[in-house]
Amino acid sequence: MREFESVINTLVVEVDGLYAAAVGGLDGLLIESFSRYDIVDLEGAVAEHAVLLQAARDGYAKIMNAPELREWMVVTARLVGYAVPVSDEYFLLCIGSTDVNLGQLRLKAKQAAAEIRGVVT
Repeated sequence: MREFESVINTLVVEVDGLYAAAVGGLDGLLIESFSRYDIVDLEGAVAEHAVLLQAARDGYAKIMNAPELREWMVVTARLVGYAVPVSDEYFLLCIGSTDVNLGQLRLKAKQAAAEIRGVVT
């Protein structure tokens, strides 16, 4: 799906502190990615986040009656992982430094997800 390539590249280049972005499927497969630095295994990250996203969505639906997951973020000592659903089957995963501009990331990632959604739906 090369249609995503320019959207992902632009996202990574425009967001301060963002290392990489990828479109993945909830089946755990990497669809498309772009990385400025070889910081993380994006295939592995997409696979892990697919499991985590489904668990978070299912848990919130069951326990808190809030099934619609709109964004998801994990912050570690070294990296920030941020995911936005693109559709029922796909999500956009962004990996950045702990100094990533979160406001810029949230805004531009949602815009990128909307562009990608236009291609997959």
